[in-house]
Amino acid sequence: MKNKLNAFLVIQAILILILVWLLTYFGRDEFNNIKPNSDISKNTQSLIKSANGVNYITLSPEIQSNSGIKTQPVQTSDYIKNLTNYATVLSIDLLIEQKNKFNEIKNQISLLSNELERDKKNYERFKALNDDNKNVSDKAFQEMKVNFENTKIKLQTTQELITGIKQNIRAQWGEIILSMIDAGARKELFEFLVQGKARIIKVTLPENADNQPPKNISLALIDNLNEKFLASYLAESPTLDKSIKGKTYFYIVYSNQLRIDSKVIANQVQDKLSSESGKYLAIPKEAVIWNSGQAWVYVQSSENKFFRKSIETITESSNGWIVKENQIKENDLIVINGAQLLLSEEFKYQIKNENDD
Repeated sequence: MKNKLNAFLVIQAILILILVWLLTYFGRDEFNNIKPNSDISKNTQSLIKSANGVNYITLSPEIQSNSGIKTQPVQTSDYIKNLTNYATVLSIDLLIEQKNKFNEIKNQISLLSNELERDKKNYERFKALNDDNKNVSDKAFQEMKVNFENTKIKLQTTQELITGIKQNIRAQWGEIILSMIDAGARKELFEFLVQGKARIIKVTLPENADNQPPKNISLALIDNLNEKFLASYLAESPTLDKSIKGKTYFYIVYSNQLRIDSKVIANQVQDKLSSESGKYLAIPKEAVIWNSGQAWVYVQSSENKFFRKSIETITESSNGWIVKENQIKENDLIVINGAQLLLSEEFKYQIKNENDD
């Protein structure tokens, strides 16, 4: 009986050992999965740092190498903003009519001024004679006085006509073109316009263009883009083109080949950017990542620090985007391979913190 009990205990012990072994063998994958997850969580938390409320990622050179993260310096770009837009060849027939009317009224003013000066002298002479023992009758003196007052009113009315014409020209064409008519400025240019040897072009530039319009633009016919005309800046237009959003300017073309009222295509002449306009940087498309509709790049500020910075994507180039030097500077190191990995790591840490909260 005792031998049977011992045999049973031995068999029971063997079965327990077998069960423990089976449990360990088949549960090894679950055990292994728990350990790496713990390591990743710990490692992720150590990668994300914060300075002045701004998060950045820290990666050792070894991790950068193993993750395939590559950087390159930001280069400047000779790119010039493309100011392509439609322009209109303006008719100056109404302006010429206004100029002729202006000159006609100025001649009237000159005549009335001389007449007023003469009537004033006669009025003063008649008044002196009338005061001197009525050497001139009261009736004759009153007639001369009325004549003098009427001439004065005529002159004032005519001068108001001139003011009205000047206001109309100023409202339609601006001060520069008004000065051509009022003060005779740029007389040769206006003669070219009247003779049809030059044209005024009204150009609408995009709203995101620089505040200063380009000095020169190139014009091309819509039906013949190979035929180009050089246009020089004249003045800002006081009126807008309702069909196109943007700022409007007047340009001069010394050519009679452009038909009045025709539409032409305007492009900025490709001169290099001046130092006053600031630097433009080329951001390669490989460096750009998107999140919530915003474009971002990662900038390496030191051997192991990476900051995420936003960029504008208004101006696209053949290999990325052109941005004005601001948050990103020339020769900054930007990530061109592995940026998406950095973004995922950063947001994984943020999600973990939200879950912990």
